[in-house]
Amino acid sequence: MEHRVYYAVTFNEEETKALIKLRSEFIKACSEGKPIPKNSMHMTLAFLGNVGDEDLSLLRLIRESISFEPFTFQLSKLGYFPDQKDSRLYYLTSSQDEALYALQKALTDALKKHQVAFHDRQFLPHLTLSRKTILKEEPQLSLPLTLTVSSFHLLESIPYENTRIGINIDKTKDLD
Repeated sequence: MEHRVYYAVTFNEEETKALIKLRSEFIKACSEGKPIPKNSMHMTLAFLGNVGDEDLSLLRLIRESISFEPFTFQLSKLGYFPDQKDSRLYYLTSSQDEALYALQKALTDALKKHQVAFHDRQFLPHLTLSRKTILKEEPQLSLPLTLTVSSFHLLESIPYENTRIGINIDKTKDLD
């Protein structure tokens, strides 16, 4: 069986509420879009794409092999990736926070060491707000927002309503 997976930071309840508020501020500026569901607020560190069941154990071991001290960082800027013809995927990111980028580098170095393919081209840690989005006005966001990173997880992207959400698959039992 194939799994669409990525590594991501998730946030505590208070931080998630603040992120949902930012997402709501962003949605007000949109004429079209598919906002990320409230139950899927996360910051992607590395996107792997489709992997087989046989790869999950190694991916979990890679996650467990990376240690770091908890740290805070600030979401400070809005960016976008081209999505389709006239729409964009909008995200929030940090302005080169050293600890955040060091964590991402440790993860991607471990993936390279184990020869695990991942999307490496100009990838930056990001928190997606909305896909297939067209703005009607400039968003007014309450930035910066300080968040804490104390762990990160292996998530699987699954269909949910009209979009996708990430579910934690750090443990084998989560696949049952």
